[in-house]
Amino acid sequence: MKLRQTSAGLVESAGEVPMPQAIDRKGVQRLMGEGAPVVEVLPREEFEDDHLPGAISLPLRSLETEARDRLDPAKPVIVYCWDAA
Repeated sequence: MKLRQTSAGLVESAGEVPMPQAIDRKGVQRLMGEGAPVVEVLPREEFEDDHLPGAISLPLRSLETEARDRLDPAKPVIVYCWDAA
């Protein structure tokens, strides 16, 4: 399998979906500057209580089904989850 580094910092192989990869603050800022959406995967109630400015709520339990309708699969996405536990 051939892997390559994309400009978004994702590793992908031909014909397959890019694999998630951790990025630092500068990477987040760069991707946001390029228009990448920020997705919070916490339950909706927690999202409503507090979330990152401009973030989209896609709870983890419904991420797979809702993401297809709300996100462009050809563009990078920043996924964020904060858990105080």
